[in-house]
Amino acid sequence: MLNQKIRDTIQNFRKVLPAELSALIEQGAGEISALDFIERAKKPGDSAPAFELTNQHGESRNLEGYLAKGPLVLTFYRGIWCPYCNLQLKEYADHIEEIKSAGASLVAMSPEKPGALEILARSGAAKEVLEMAVPAVPFDVLHDPGSRIAEAFGLVFELPESHRRLLGMLNVDVTALNGDATFAFPDPATYVISRSGEIAWSFVPNNYRRRAEVAQIVAALRETQAD
Repeated sequence: MLNQKIRDTIQNFRKVLPAELSALIEQGAGEISALDFIERAKKPGDSAPAFELTNQHGESRNLEGYLAKGPLVLTFYRGIWCPYCNLQLKEYADHIEEIKSAGASLVAMSPEKPGALEILARSGAAKEVLEMAVPAVPFDVLHDPGSRIAEAFGLVFELPESHRRLLGMLNVDVTALNGDATFAFPDPATYVISRSGEIAWSFVPNNYRRRAEVAQIVAALRETQAD
């Protein structure tokens, strides 16, 4: 299961990373978990905010176009520098046929620009970051400049100073990856949006080290299709 893989990764980091880095990880994790995402995030029954963005291939995509084909699974992705995001995208890629078989499209949305892996490599990012990066996935990854759409979903937070320091020590240049200096990122929420544009199911973790499992998503899709 995805969350077990995340827990295993957390334990491995605690074993292999220097104490200073581990302390910064835990400090930032606590600060982020104290934020009020659950109260302000879009919920089942709300209308999903419309969007029109470009994917990793420079192609324009919009909510209406996805919903014309069926329900949409929309997951918010912090960036290629985030090991838990990479575990999540790989898990979803490995199970994409299950999601498609439930009648849905899957889309990830991120403030990160296309070509992030090349930017990371050029900046000399730490091997721990590069080794976990997922180079390609069989679904759209949409670029959400400045996290505007994530903001409309009520998911945006400013990366705490502890995690900015951490990324700096790992040679991860977030301003180059995102193309701005806002340090605005989405909580890694996942939504199922019905063909009517209404949010049918949501997973808002308020904890970037917890993610929606494929089984949860597929169950929500089946319930949505049955309605």
